[in-house]
Amino acid sequence: MLDLRQLRDQLDTFTEFQTDQTSRRTAQRDRCEALLRVGHENWKAVWEAVATAQPRRLVAQMREPPAAVHTPSERPSPITVVATDGSQIYPARHVEPPFFLLNVSQVAFQYGTTEDARLDAVPRLHFREEVDDRFDARVETITTELVSALRDELELEHLLDAAVSAQVQDRPLVALADGTLIRWMVRGMDHEALEDELIARYTEHLEDIRDAGLALASYVSMPASTEVVNLLRFVGGDLDPDPPVDAPEVAPEPKLDGVLDRHVLDAVLAPGERSAVFGSASHIQGEYPAGTDISFFYVKVPGPAGGEIGRVEVPRWVAETSAFMDRVHATVLQECRKGDGYPLALSEAHERAVVRASEREAFFRLMERRLRTAGLGPVGSRKRRSKQRPRV
Repeated sequence: MLDLRQLRDQLDTFTEFQTDQTSRRTAQRDRCEALLRVGHENWKAVWEAVATAQPRRLVAQMREPPAAVHTPSERPSPITVVATDGSQIYPARHVEPPFFLLNVSQVAFQYGTTEDARLDAVPRLHFREEVDDRFDARVETITTELVSALRDELELEHLLDAAVSAQVQDRPLVALADGTLIRWMVRGMDHEALEDELIARYTEHLEDIRDAGLALASYVSMPASTEVVNLLRFVGGDLDPDPPVDAPEVAPEPKLDGVLDRHVLDAVLAPGERSAVFGSASHIQGEYPAGTDISFFYVKVPGPAGGEIGRVEVPRWVAETSAFMDRVHATVLQECRKGDGYPLALSEAHERAVVRASEREAFFRLMERRLRTAGLGPVGSRKRRSKQRPRV
């Protein structure tokens, strides 16, 4: 139980802190704009300097001058937009036997026609033996990281299926995924063979989508990335003691700690515009097959209070095809307009995929009845049952 009365004084202190931070952010953004101008005017020299220095922090790779701005084109009509999203019931220590559940949706809209939308989801129940049979490496435990990786893999598989099923000859199509296309979360599972296999399986789906000739993109709302900021730190000498280029001196203060890419691009982009295309320097990208490595750009989605900066990730085959880039840019903007600031297709995919608390409990009751009928023990521990039925 949360006693809000005890938090009033703490919230006053928090408000004062945020006021100070706002003033500091203004000075930081001024410095970011100055560094961005320097990097823009000397971008090829900066590019070569970054490649030579190989800084430890992730520095955005430049595909074009970093302050470049692109205005949107008209979205084609008719057009097909497909999307998927996933939800899960993670394995729990207080539930036996161990299992997890994945629920992945498929959404397809045919804009500019009278054709019906496709809105559905498919649940799949998984348990350890069934998971072990899918991998060369033995899976000793089912971790939340493994479940999340398998959900992402299944989402990409369903996205391709939805696109192939909904595709109409000579009609443009955009396939939208939620979140990142870079497997950040896979590394760190403390199981190198399994990590390698998960990345390989995921990128096989990327290759299948590329071979199908589809425009794939993912959308990240309120991104917390700092790769562009790290590029500006490099230009300003914050990552390297020596200036990377012979450029006008930029005041070294304030430091750019706490600044995110979206803070920088918010000052650069007008509503509807997108930024330059950048490449990710993540070492994981080295394990992606040629042509499937991930690029990204930022787009300013119109809306109240100036709108929002979203991050759009695309594989290289999309980034290097101007028609695909124009289509993705225009589609993301139109989807965000329809979805009140967030892509409508992804919002609908989420609604079909999410497993709500009431549905979760109904599933556990169903499973418990089935196990009892088979003469097996209860699903939940006494602790789990006590949480369901508070006594005071």
